[in-house]
Amino acid sequence: MSNQCLSIGSVVRTNPPAKLNLFLELVSKRDDGFHEIDTVMVPIDLCDQLSVELIADPTIRLDVDWLPSRQIIANRLGVAAESSLLDIPSDESNLVFQALESFRQEFEIQFGFHSKLLKRIPAGAGMGGASSDAASALLCAARLCGVKPSDSRIQNIAEKLGSDVPFFLGCPHEGEGRVYAARATGRGEKLGSFAIQPLHFVVLYPNESLSTARVYACSTIPQDPKDVTSLIAALKAGSLAEISGQIFNRLSEPAEKILPRVGEITKSMWRSGLQACQLTGSGSACFAILDSSDGASHAAKKLISRFEPGGLVANVRSTSVPSQVVIRDNP
Repeated sequence: MSNQCLSIGSVVRTNPPAKLNLFLELVSKRDDGFHEIDTVMVPIDLCDQLSVELIADPTIRLDVDWLPSRQIIANRLGVAAESSLLDIPSDESNLVFQALESFRQEFEIQFGFHSKLLKRIPAGAGMGGASSDAASALLCAARLCGVKPSDSRIQNIAEKLGSDVPFFLGCPHEGEGRVYAARATGRGEKLGSFAIQPLHFVVLYPNESLSTARVYACSTIPQDPKDVTSLIAALKAGSLAEISGQIFNRLSEPAEKILPRVGEITKSMWRSGLQACQLTGSGSACFAILDSSDGASHAAKKLISRFEPGGLVANVRSTSVPSQVVIRDNP
């Protein structure tokens, strides 16, 4: 496959988006230790920046930093710049590293990749940042090496990397040009999507992260799992009132037991007049849905005055995946 690659030194770039879980139910425990889930995810325009360069040396190199800078993010979180909360690995434990190396091996690429990752999406937030970065890394490698993004081997790599990674590769959906939500079942790799009206959010990430494995370990599978049908109908209809009454996250209770501040944040959002509030994924980020960009901006300002420093507040809207991969003009 290497003879299909672009020239050495070619660089592609993209902006991996975060996601929010509007619904998350636990259906059963699998024999492999994972959970069968039923979830609805929406990509949002809070994005990292990723560039990947094709290099002659058959190795993977990864540089990681924060946007606009580690110090500024630390100041907003109210922690020291040296805090482990901001440590993002650049070795083989990083999913971008794993994605690029898996791509090299699967497609027998004789070259290597030098990737630069600039983070905006916090880690341990339940916003899928690492999974999105990995999916985008696969798409960048495919662009550099002349592989079709629809190649089933890319999907297979994504599923092995993590349950959320296939979501960020995108999937066919109705209503081209519109934003969409995806319903994921199984471990999260079985995807079906549908077009929705744009949604506006305010997101708050406290200066503490949560371990996905720990939250799931403390969770309880209900005897009668909650059904997602009504939420999907509300999302298709664009009814914020109905959406607000149907959002749900089974992991909220164990997350709040492990990190009580999660409950304090959602209660504070309610007291601020925000109605549709909940945890995303396994946390620790929480969000509220607003009816307009102006409403989200106003809510963000109120939360910033209350929580920063001590948390990151973002005013975002729904978007679509996969993120666009472009060749950089000035490598």
